[in-house]
Amino acid sequence: GKGDRDRFFQRSEKPESRNMSSLIKPYFFILLCFLLSCNDQEKTASEYIKDGIKFTKEQQYDLAISAYKKAIKSEPKNAFAYYALGGMYTLKNMHEKAIKVHKKAIELDPDFPDPHYSLGFVYEKLGRKKEAEEEYSLFKKLKKSKKIRKYPDSHIM
Repeated sequence: GKGDRDRFFQRSEKPESRNMSSLIKPYFFILLCFLLSCNDQEKTASEYIKDGIKFTKEQQYDLAISAYKKAIKSEPKNAFAYYALGGMYTLKNMHEKAIKVHKKAIELDPDFPDPHYSLGFVYEKLGRKKEAEEEYSLFKKLKKSKKIRKYPDSHIM
């Protein structure tokens, strides 16, 4: 009613100092967060991938998934990050997600052989033999090609 409206207008007419402090607070927390390094924006996709590989070796798959997702967010066209994420989904038996991200890795870098092998592996686990054979065949063909490999560490996955 009218009383609520009057209270609202009274509140908005308070001195400027209150408005100033409410403006400063968010910046203070952003600065504090930056100083305490809770802002991951500084890391590159390859640093996130290195973290992911470390977590994978330690069998901390959820942390690895998080690291690979951050790599993708940092560099959306990084085929290796999608391939690595697909590997984690495969390990966790999240097959549909694994298929989706392996296909994305292939879409981003059609000459990268490893996602084909991993996709074939998932298809094989699901009993989709024909699709598995196609992916394994593509993997072998790409492995033999003379193209320079962009991802020398891909054997880690």
